[in-house]
Amino acid sequence: MRSCPVCGSDKRKGEWRSRFLVPDGWTQPDYLDWFVCKCGMIYADNADITQRDYDIYYNEKYGYGVEDPGQQMRMDNRARLISNTLHDRNARIVDFGGGDGELKGHLEDYGFRDVHLVNAGDKMPENIDLLIAEHVLEHVYDMPEVMAKFDNVKIGGRLIVDVPDATVIAYTAAPEMPMLDFHQKHINHFSMRDMLRLMYEHGFEYQDGFAYKERFLSCRCYQFTKTAGMTYGLSKMTVTSNIEKKVMKLKLLGDIPVIVWGLGDIALHCLATHMPNVIELVDNDPAYRGAAIRGMEVKERPDSDAPIIILAQSQQKLLIENIRKMGITNEIEVI
Repeated sequence: MRSCPVCGSDKRKGEWRSRFLVPDGWTQPDYLDWFVCKCGMIYADNADITQRDYDIYYNEKYGYGVEDPGQQMRMDNRARLISNTLHDRNARIVDFGGGDGELKGHLEDYGFRDVHLVNAGDKMPENIDLLIAEHVLEHVYDMPEVMAKFDNVKIGGRLIVDVPDATVIAYTAAPEMPMLDFHQKHINHFSMRDMLRLMYEHGFEYQDGFAYKERFLSCRCYQFTKTAGMTYGLSKMTVTSNIEKKVMKLKLLGDIPVIVWGLGDIALHCLATHMPNVIELVDNDPAYRGAAIRGMEVKERPDSDAPIIILAQSQQKLLIENIRKMGITNEIEVI
C-alpha cells in the first residue's frame, strides 16, 4: 500500500480504477487505483508496483525519439531565467530527471561549469546550489525516497519544480484531453496547496512561481529556497538582538524620571524586561482609557514636563507629530 506522497497518511478514499494494456516485459502497471487522501492530495496506487519498476521503465523506455518543440522552448527559457538570476557560474546545478540532458546543455552554453544530470537511480551530488526537477514529481512512486535526495540542496540553495496543475480550473480548461492527467505516468496530482505543503515539510520555502500551458496541459512552475528551520533561527536572533539594544538604552537612563508615550507591542515587551523610572504612561488609543499597568494609570496626555521616551518603531514619526500638535514641548527621546 502506498501512503500519501504529501502528508504520508494511509487514510484515503478510493475513487476508481483505470486499466491499461502493457507491452510484454514492460514494468508498467496494468491498472491504477485513484485515491484522494484526507489532506486532499490525488494520487494513484498499484499493490504490485515499486519505485524500482518505474525507474526501469523511465530508464529503458520513456522519452526516446520524441521531438517536442514546446518542451525545447521551455528548456531554453528556463536556462535563460536561471542565467539571469543565478550569477555565480561556479554554482553547483543539478537537473534531476532531465533525461537526455538538454537543459544541462543549455546551462553550459550560458557558462555554468558545474552542472549535473541525475536520472532515476543515479547518485545525487552534495552541496547543491540549484536543483531543478521539471515534470518529474508527478511520475514518482516513492516520494520519501526522492525528497531525501532533495536534502542535498544546501541551506539557502534553490529548488525549481514544474508539475501539471491539478486544480478544477486547470482540468476543466482542457476538455479536449480525454484522460487529462489520469494515466500510467502521472501518478501524483499536485495542486498548489499540495506542492507547498510537501516542500514546507522538507525545509523549502516558496519564493515565486507562474502558470503556463504545454501540450494543452495546464502546468505550474514553483521556485523555492531551502531554509530548513533557518527562518526561526534567523528571526529569533534578529528579534532578541533588536530588543536587547533597546533595553540597554533604557538601562542607560538610570534614575532619570521619564514618560513613556506609546504602548504598542515593542514598548510593552521592552518594559516587561526593564522598566526605568517611569512616572507616567501615555497612549491615545481608546482601548487604554481607564486602563492601568502595574497600578499606573494610562493617560491621554502627560501632566509633567519630564522627558518623553518613545519605544515604538513604525509609529515614531506620527507619535512625535501628534505630541507637538497637542502643544506639548517636553524633550523627546526615541529609543
